[in-house]
Amino acid sequence: MTISLSNKTVVVTGGAKRVGRAIAVECARSGANVVVTYNASRDEARQLVDELRIEYSKSPTNQQFAAFQCELSNDAQVQRFVGEVVETFGRVDALVNNAAIFRRTPFETMNERDFDDHINSNLKAPFLCSKHFGDVMLQRQSGAIINIADIHGLKPLKNYIPYCASKAGLISLTESFAKALAPHVRVNCICPGTILPPSETQGKGEDYSDDVNQLIARIPLRRLGSPEEIAQSVVFLIGGPQFISGAVLPVDGAEHLK
Repeated sequence: MTISLSNKTVVVTGGAKRVGRAIAVECARSGANVVVTYNASRDEARQLVDELRIEYSKSPTNQQFAAFQCELSNDAQVQRFVGEVVETFGRVDALVNNAAIFRRTPFETMNERDFDDHINSNLKAPFLCSKHFGDVMLQRQSGAIINIADIHGLKPLKNYIPYCASKAGLISLTESFAKALAPHVRVNCICPGTILPPSETQGKGEDYSDDVNQLIARIPLRRLGSPEEIAQSVVFLIGGPQFISGAVLPVDGAEHLK
């Protein structure tokens, strides 16, 4: 099934690198206007936007692309950002809350700052973006919000307590917003499994072996996932069946069953 996002505007937070970049690229490939946010990754975000503009310069729907800097856990900055996006694009059809931090925090050394950093980036920021973009979507009586959580929000890792708590909170936030924004706005959550090898994340220490073969052995489908598969799942939830809301979708090769 080919899904078209033509004439839709999709906002992808943290869209400059890794999974966020793949999501932005896939949404553009499906015909959407794409907005990405960045915090410190200005060069990567601008490069992505330039590449998309060149790639789709002859798009029959005159696709548009933009990158905005925003501290997503700051309410005033998020409100300003939402206003700028609406002013520039005229509408917002989908929000993908992808931006996150991921740090190893063993019990012996973790502290209040570790907790605050993860909650601010991984839970407060999606809350603020969902609230303010949700207000815009409700005015149009249409929209979709996709949260990128983690299977370890369902099955925690011992050395990542703040991270896992933040992703568990994001899953609950998904279900709460799905009720609060119904019937006009659908809210769903994707829980990726092992998508990138440790060398491309930040190392998962004792909870994950650096041996990719050992990682794969933990996954029933016997392979790592790819950022593109997460991106395809996002497009499906935005433009596919419109009766899906409040769903928590593992995209993990059945790793959550282990």
